[in-house]
Amino acid sequence: LEGGSIHVDGEGTCLTTEECLLNKNRNPHLTKEQIEDELKKYLGVRKIIWLPRGLYGDDDTNGHIDNMCCFARPGVVLLSWTDDEKDPHYERAVEAFSALSTATDANGRKLEILKLHVPGPLYMTEEEGNGFAQDSDGKSRVSGTRLAASYVNFYIANGG
Repeated sequence: LEGGSIHVDGEGTCLTTEECLLNKNRNPHLTKEQIEDELKKYLGVRKIIWLPRGLYGDDDTNGHIDNMCCFARPGVVLLSWTDDEKDPHYERAVEAFSALSTATDANGRKLEILKLHVPGPLYMTEEEGNGFAQDSDGKSRVSGTRLAASYVNFYIANGG
């Protein structure tokens, strides 16, 4: 379990994505219900909120939640958002907003959703692409590839 694949509110609620934890390369022998049971047991949470997918372009992590959505505090989430309907992230953001809009946290609260706009599209430069050592199983690094860019993936220190 990678840290970026989950986000918790400290009051019993966990956020994750189906794209990541249900990916065939991660937990092929577990059902969604079994994964939920394991998360509840290991994290001490009571409720799992599943978003369909992570941030557009976050292929390396199979859509970690930490680039897509996080708790600002219990009951309040920050969601990576774009208003640009032509942006490939738009569909993912709308799906996530829909899932969050109908969700409640472990304490039964309806979530307050704060839309945090993603930066404008950022693309890999040739120098960056050439800086990766490619292995046979890895994703190719081609200049011009859109990068997963988000302001949601940050660290909150104790006490905010």
